[in-house]
Amino acid sequence: HVGQVKTIVVHPHFHMLSCDSDIALMQLGVPLECSAALRAVCQSNSTETLSSSLCTASGWGIIEEGGSSDFASRLLQQTQAPVLENEICERNYYFSQPGGITARMLCAGFVSVGGQDS
Repeated sequence: HVGQVKTIVVHPHFHMLSCDSDIALMQLGVPLECSAALRAVCQSNSTETLSSSLCTASGWGIIEEGGSSDFASRLLQQTQAPVLENEICERNYYFSQPGGITARMLCAGFVSVGGQDS
């Protein structure tokens, strides 16, 4: 059990309609103890462009194709998917999204076969 969330800090430029700057920090009420089942999110030391590379995405997003927020996970999920160029992402995923893909967004997924994406 990891305890309760003490504070949530939403990015100051988050825009609900376009989902731009869709990121937040959560402070837990008690510190976490790392174990085999609980560890930090992996981070890359690379400063290279992520285009065409495999990345790890994590979150509590919708876990069923075409699902609503009723199908969002209560557990933090993690998957690996290739980074997509913004043009490909916009054409296949964000065609109906107001504002499209912004410079602050990153898109990853398997366009031709479906499955995990972010």
